[in-house]
Amino acid sequence: MLDSDDFENKNERLEKLSGEIKLYSKITDAEFEIFNVNGFSNQREPVPGASSLDYKFAIKIDSSYISKWTTGMIDTVFEKYEYSWASEIIKNRKENWQLHSAPRCFIRKGDNVIVLVYKKEGVIFKRVHHL
Repeated sequence: MLDSDDFENKNERLEKLSGEIKLYSKITDAEFEIFNVNGFSNQREPVPGASSLDYKFAIKIDSSYISKWTTGMIDTVFEKYEYSWASEIIKNRKENWQLHSAPRCFIRKGDNVIVLVYKKEGVIFKRVHHL
């Protein structure tokens, strides 16, 4: 498991997360808890069988790029989904994640992908899990 709490330096967090996810724009801050049974980019070896992963991350971006992060997703009702994981991953550096607006919720139909968007703040929370 990779956990942003293990990296005090913001640049180290950005570098580590950038190597593990597809970037649709520049990110300026990040928090994450990512698990991949097959390992991570610097330790991957072919493993036969099904993959099991759970990627949870928060990123700050220029809000003009939000649509790049939600392309192909469906805008849905926020209250329908469990999202306690979002506050959990930012709990140790809450001061960096001041959120005052109401989020919009997006899902990818057929996949276990959820995105919470705080457009005013330029903050995206994303969870991808296949267990």
